[in-house]
Amino acid sequence: MKPDVRKEVLTRLRSIAGHVRAVERMVDEDRYCVDVLRQTMAIEKALERVDGLLLEGHLQTCVADAFREGRSGETVKELSEIFNTARR
Repeated sequence: MKPDVRKEVLTRLRSIAGHVRAVERMVDEDRYCVDVLRQTMAIEKALERVDGLLLEGHLQTCVADAFREGRSGETVKELSEIFNTARR
């Protein structure tokens, strides 16, 4: 993973972790369910953005390297498996 992508991913994950702790407090305080749901949905969207960064970085580095090294078959299989997992 490129250092700039790693830094961006870690920054976003730390922010998400703080957001999760805030939602935990909301639940503990018995806040209005819809407000909690709005926050959990925001967390899901933030995780989707992290997924996008990770995938883009993976395609630019690991996948490109694998194709150059003649490991395209296993790399395509791996990507196919991760997309199938995401669809479940």
